[in-house]
Amino acid sequence: MKLSIIIPYYNSKEYTDELLDCLDKQMTDDVEVIVVDDGSTKPYKTSYEWCKVIRKKNGGCATARNRGLKVAKGEYIQFIDSDDMIPDYFIDKLLEKIDAGDYEVIDFSWRSLTSEGNQHNYILYSDKDFLKNPSVCTRCFKRSYIGDNRFNELKDSTEDEDFSRKLGYLDRSLPLKHGSISDYMYFYRTSVDNSKIKRFKAGKMNTKRIVYFYNHFTADMLDEFEQIKKDDEHNEVWLLTYQCDMPEVKRYAQVHKPFRLWTHYIKGEPYNNVELIELPFTTQIVLYINQTNIIGGLDTFVLNFAKIMSKNYDITFVVNKCDDAVVKKISKYIRVVKGQPQKRIYCDTLIMLRILDTLPHNIIYNKSIQMCHACKTNDNWHIPQNTDYIVNVSQASKDSFGDEGKRGEVIHNLIAPNNHKALMLVSATRIPAADKGQNEKRMIKLAEMLNANDIPFIWLNFSDGKLQNAPKGFYNMGTYMDITPYIAKADYLVQLSDCEAWSYAILEALTQNVPVLVCPFASAYEMGIEDGKNGYIIPFDMNFDVKRLLDIPQFTYEYDVNAIVKQWRTLLGKPKPFNKYEPKDTNQIRVKIPYYDIALKRTLQKGEVLSMTPERIKVVMDKGLIEFVEG
Repeated sequence: MKLSIIIPYYNSKEYTDELLDCLDKQMTDDVEVIVVDDGSTKPYKTSYEWCKVIRKKNGGCATARNRGLKVAKGEYIQFIDSDDMIPDYFIDKLLEKIDAGDYEVIDFSWRSLTSEGNQHNYILYSDKDFLKNPSVCTRCFKRSYIGDNRFNELKDSTEDEDFSRKLGYLDRSLPLKHGSISDYMYFYRTSVDNSKIKRFKAGKMNTKRIVYFYNHFTADMLDEFEQIKKDDEHNEVWLLTYQCDMPEVKRYAQVHKPFRLWTHYIKGEPYNNVELIELPFTTQIVLYINQTNIIGGLDTFVLNFAKIMSKNYDITFVVNKCDDAVVKKISKYIRVVKGQPQKRIYCDTLIMLRILDTLPHNIIYNKSIQMCHACKTNDNWHIPQNTDYIVNVSQASKDSFGDEGKRGEVIHNLIAPNNHKALMLVSATRIPAADKGQNEKRMIKLAEMLNANDIPFIWLNFSDGKLQNAPKGFYNMGTYMDITPYIAKADYLVQLSDCEAWSYAILEALTQNVPVLVCPFASAYEMGIEDGKNGYIIPFDMNFDVKRLLDIPQFTYEYDVNAIVKQWRTLLGKPKPFNKYEPKDTNQIRVKIPYYDIALKRTLQKGEVLSMTPERIKVVMDKGLIEFVEG
């Protein structure tokens, strides 16, 4: 077999059929044609028995060509893109040239197929004329020259340029058995919509062009060389320099004297003689709204949509004005573009969230969905009809718009399951309290850590003093004689002192099976507190993962009160009661006017709170000196 023609194919049936019709008139037993269907949406089929069709999973042109090389049997290899064309003398001229000499590479004259698009016309007059472009389609290769080299499958564009550097057929300093065919042998379609080269320049391919500029690329620029090698793995790389002292860089970049060219990225030293192509942004779904409120149904819809649908779709939320708190919540699940971006955004589906917004000019989409989150309560409200689909969030919404809502589909709002609740924290600690050490600072720190990690909480602190500048979620409750009911409802009892002899608040919590948050003071261990079992032991420096607190321990705490009673009775001796105590009925009062109390034998100050018997209260109350304390 003298010649193998490899044709990578992807959804270009009309052009490929025309190409095979042309080849059919030229086929000989010395030639095989291999069409590699790179996972087209509809498998390619042909009636020509001489054409071998291989179908593979989509992976790009490089993978298709490599698959063709794997099965090709020819002494020479020719690549033809499925949307291009060749003349009716192509095979005869090529076999004639192959027979004429032991060429490793044969270049072709080529030109544009039609008068549309960019025009090309490259004529070669003799074997001494070389093509400057790296295209593998406008030249034929001896199989032994290709050897084990293959196309870079990490690149979805410019794989020809990468291939040329591996083989070196553009490097005139390398020995090469070269021939040329002066007849036009290849016709390139420049007018194909959405062609790969057009998508590459527009920045729609994964492979990008990166241009480096250095006035002098010296032999000791090893870090820069490693960066070029890394970029070359996925991208097309150019090195523009007036002098390059490291010849090996040619394997990883096109090395050229500085000139003007377009690029997606410019690196190295400052260089202005380039046309920077603005990279578009590509996503699957765009949710668009001009403005959201910090409290409202639309931002809630976006948040729930993001939580649920981001598991299966690539989603971007584009919004002009949006509170930072809302952005922070939503950006945990999907990408958020805030402001008025001028950059083009490409998406499969654009979802307009509000009927009063206009279509953004910079978002290019394949289909659009207009959502309607409102009932028509204003005559000026209308559902835009210039979209592919309309979605009403309720039948009531659809019906309220009459004829405008007729083609609307009703899809009720999503709600994401939420198993998280606000943590209920309770503490009872004096403020200020020097004997508690850094307790106040740790309380503030813990509250700030919870807020920073978006862990909702309500923290009730019972104290005669107030924590100044209390963080969000922290509440100064004042003094209560009995806080046991609050502890019983809490998720945690908090005590962050430097030390505690034997905290009653901790004891009350544990005996009600309420976990505690404590620092590692000695009595915490003595009380039987185990980290992660009946609470969490928080280090004095507060360096811990606050998200652990979402896992609230469940436990049963055993506290032997009878044993403690026995200890006291042993210490006190045999009981010998001789006075029976009868508690007096009292009420709390507050002093309104300072006065000398005869019963107490002292002067009471304004605002002082104390207990009095009902009989004594009646005497003093009648004089207007006191008032009852509410509650």
